[in-house]
Amino acid sequence: MYRRPRHFHDEPEINLVLRGAARLGVGDHELTLTSGRAVVLQPGQDHELLSATEDLELYVIAVRPELAARDASVFGAAGGIAHVDETDLASTEEALRALSHVSSVEALEQGIAGVWSRVARDAELPSAVARRARAAVHAQPGLAGAELASRLSTTPSELSRSFRRSFGTSLVEYRARMRLLRFVQLVDSGQSLTSAALSADFGSYAQCFRVFERALGCSPSEYFAGARRELDQRLA
Repeated sequence: MYRRPRHFHDEPEINLVLRGAARLGVGDHELTLTSGRAVVLQPGQDHELLSATEDLELYVIAVRPELAARDASVFGAAGGIAHVDETDLASTEEALRALSHVSSVEALEQGIAGVWSRVARDAELPSAVARRARAAVHAQPGLAGAELASRLSTTPSELSRSFRRSFGTSLVEYRARMRLLRFVQLVDSGQSLTSAALSADFGSYAQCFRVFERALGCSPSEYFAGARRELDQRLA
């Protein structure tokens, strides 16, 4: 059994168990998935495969951020545990296998959206406050927690509790991850490390450096110089 290390990324993702069982860590939650059970993860949620039975058959479906943004009503709404009944599971497995033979990008995207909708339609919804907070952080990662709570007509402490209950991580940590993901995108687009850090709403490059090293275990310069490939290979 291959144990995937703890990680997060900017793609929404579904982990669907067809057979066997898997135990996943999602933030500070531990989830057990058996046949027909899935977990719908939103960008920035850290997750890890902790253990699995020998007969595990697990599909992991990740969607490019551009596609997720283009069809947010499909890919951005749900989160948490979903259940696919036995009848639907067989047709879902057939649809997933068929996707490997699709050559048209448009048809592939439509197929993925169809499978995603089928799996996620009965998923637990995070609380309304947590969903709105996540959307606001995506749009404005540097938004202060107190200001966000005021916009959502709640208190900072209640917002923090609701967010952790829904996503298994603190709002502060989630905001930091969104800024890190934005920082990587900006460096990839050609900005310098310092410029990208400031554009990603870090107060300084030094602050970005500290958050980056804590989250990924290496410095930004090491990451872009080659450590990134090693991390990607570990998660492949």
